[in-house]
Amino acid sequence: MTTLLFTIAISAEYRGNKEIYSAQVIARNGQSLYHLAEAASISEALEKLVQEMRLQDKNSASFHT
Repeated sequence: MTTLLFTIAISAEYRGNKEIYSAQVIARNGQSLYHLAEAASISEALEKLVQEMRLQDKNSASFHT
């Protein structure tokens, strides 16, 4: 059985003459789970998002030990 835990939404917008990519993790109920990560490339935006998720996991894991 597979359960959808979250969705990663990626969008792009132009600011001046630059394209900025945004990545965000969204829960099944539509709630934003992590801060919006912005960067000049999709891979950078995703990496920022993953770093934030790792940091939050690390911080919440410290409460469980």
